[in-house]
Amino acid sequence: MEHLFLINERIKMSTAFSRGVRRPLVAVAIAGSLSLALAGCNPGTPVADVPADFAGEQVRIIVPAEAGGSMDAMARQVQPFIADALGATVVVENMASGGAIIGTQYVLDNGGDCLTILTTNTPHLNMSYLVNDVQFTLDDFAPIAGVTVEPGLIRVRNDAPWQTLQELVDDALERPGEITFSVSDLASSNYIGLVQIMEATGAEFKVIGYDGGGPARKALLSGEVDATHAGVFNTLSAAGETRALGVQEVENRWSEQTDGAPTVNEALGIDVPAQSSHPSMVASAECAETHPERYQLLVDALADSVGNADYLATLKDLGEDGRADYLSPDELGDLLQRAEDEITALLDENPDIFTGGN
Repeated sequence: MEHLFLINERIKMSTAFSRGVRRPLVAVAIAGSLSLALAGCNPGTPVADVPADFAGEQVRIIVPAEAGGSMDAMARQVQPFIADALGATVVVENMASGGAIIGTQYVLDNGGDCLTILTTNTPHLNMSYLVNDVQFTLDDFAPIAGVTVEPGLIRVRNDAPWQTLQELVDDALERPGEITFSVSDLASSNYIGLVQIMEATGAEFKVIGYDGGGPARKALLSGEVDATHAGVFNTLSAAGETRALGVQEVENRWSEQTDGAPTVNEALGIDVPAQSSHPSMVASAECAETHPERYQLLVDALADSVGNADYLATLKDLGEDGRADYLSPDELGDLLQRAEDEITALLDENPDIFTGGN
C-alpha cells in the first residue's frame, strides 16, 4: 500500500529489536531448589523475607492504559474474586501513557515479590517490546492466565452515512485517507486488523491511536473520528449510539452483542485473519523464579476466579455472555509466542508497517 495515514505522537517506535536466543517462558512454578539458587544472584527480595501466601497483603493489579478499556474492565470485574481466592486486598491501578510501556516496566521493576502484577493484552504486550526501544522481552514475564476475549469489531455512529461495511470501504476508495478510525493503540490487534482490511481491499483509512479502548470509544461518540475498530465487549456501552458493521473473526459467536453483524470476510468478500485480543494477567519472571509458591497461588486464584459461578453470573447480568475465556499459563504462553512470531514476520516483510511507511 503506497500510503498509510497514521497519528500516534505518544509512541516513538523503533524497528530494531533483538532476535537473539530466548529462554523459555516461565509458565509453571519453578522447583524450590532452583528458586533458592536463583535468589542468591537475583536483585529481588530474598525468598526468606517473603511469606509463601498472601494473607494480610495488598496485591496491586497495574492496568497500563486509561480506565474504560478492555484490560481495565477485565481487571475490575475479576478483582473481588481474586481477592477472595488469595485472602488478600486487591487494588486496580491505571498507569497509562507511553503505549503501555510505563505500566509494564513498573511491574518488572516492582513485581519481584509477586505483589504487583500486570494486566495486559495480546498482541499489545508483544508490540510493546518489538516496536519500541525498551529493555524487556517476552522472557521477562511469567503468564498467569488469559481471562477474557475481545473479538475485533467495526462500529460507526448511528448518524454515519454507511449502512454496511462495503459502503464504508467503497467510500474510502473514492476518498483515500479521509475516513478516520480510532484504535486503542497502534500497537494493537485492532490496528493490525485495519491494516489487513486496507491491504485486502485497497482502501486507505486515517488511523488514530489512542491511549486505551476508553478514549478510542469516546473519540467515536464525540465525532472526533468516523469509525472505530475495537472489541465487541469494550464497545457495548456505546451500542445504543452506534451500529456494528463487521466482526473480524472466523464467525460471529457474539450475535447478541453485535446485532447479528456479518463477519468482515462475509461483508467484503475477502479473506483476512481473525483479529481478537485476549486481556490477560502476567507476573514478572522474577516473581515466578524467586517466589514460586506465591506465583502458583496467583495462577490458582485466577483459574478459580474465571470459573467462579458468581463471576460468570456478573458477566451475564452485564450482557457479556461469551466474554470469559480462560487460558492456562501454558496456553497463554503459547499465544504470546505465536503473537510474537506473527508480528516479527510482519516486520520482516515491512519494517515500517507500524510507523506508516511503505
